[in-house]
Amino acid sequence: MNVVAVMRLLNEDDVIEANIRHHLAHFNRIIILDDGSADRTLDIIEKMIDEGLAITLIKKPCIVSSERERNTFLYNIACTDFDADWVFFIDADEFIDMRGRVEGFLNFIKTVPPEFESILLPIRNYMDTVFDSKEELVVPHRMIWRTIENIGVLKVAVRGRIPGHIQISEGNHTAYRDGVELRAFGGSNLCIAHYPRRSGWQDIYKWIIMRLKITAAGRREVEKGTGSHYVEPLRILMNDPNRILNDKGFFERTPNSHYTMDMMKYDGGDLRYTEETDYKAKCIKLVLDCSFSIARAFGQEMDENPQLRDRILA
Repeated sequence: MNVVAVMRLLNEDDVIEANIRHHLAHFNRIIILDDGSADRTLDIIEKMIDEGLAITLIKKPCIVSSERERNTFLYNIACTDFDADWVFFIDADEFIDMRGRVEGFLNFIKTVPPEFESILLPIRNYMDTVFDSKEELVVPHRMIWRTIENIGVLKVAVRGRIPGHIQISEGNHTAYRDGVELRAFGGSNLCIAHYPRRSGWQDIYKWIIMRLKITAAGRREVEKGTGSHYVEPLRILMNDPNRILNDKGFFERTPNSHYTMDMMKYDGGDLRYTEETDYKAKCIKLVLDCSFSIARAFGQEMDENPQLRDRILA
């Protein structure tokens, strides 16, 4: 049984090493598509490759949002280049929590009935709190408070080499063959521990960068609702920035009755290359880098396309 994990990532140097080490305890290989990271992400991954770990790194910077195309590209690479029996789609801030499967990951995969072509795994969201120890670099050990209520979001894993035209949706939530959703197995007690926000400053740069990429991708991407959950917080930040920047509760969260303490089982061992993150400085750096990447691409198009230049300057 050859099980391959694939992920797209951008600027995840605070969590990527722990993610890779954790999942290589369960998967045969991890294929990573980097969208153009401007932090230490690539340096960390390349050092892990030098260790001899089963990582394939594809550097394919993209200044706009094209999630479905890139997710599907990764599925095809896993099948054609690595003969995957199963392809699991994970993000850098997502960890498969093995507490519910004592018999091991590969044995779980073998129990999926053959009539199912995909698996859907529920997501549990963890939050950063005032109780987190900044000195703890392993994110699943640092962030141990999660929402009690199921957020109703699922992640998909897909059998390899399925005949027909396979597409993986934005966010890796669904898979389709020839436009029809694959029959999904949902009988697992496995789940995904999700750490989407490790700091309020990280929240801010995610809002800005994702909406910049989506806007730069044009009307088609905007109108289909990609990244719509970033719209409202970014609107507040643009129109009334002090409402967020002066909100102590936004940056220093305290768990309430909607949260429970529940540390997931991290299987990756010690980290070698991860450093403590200054999220405020990182926010400024990454927003500037993304803005100028888009501006440079636009400027190059202006130089190479006289018709565009004449239309813009008219």
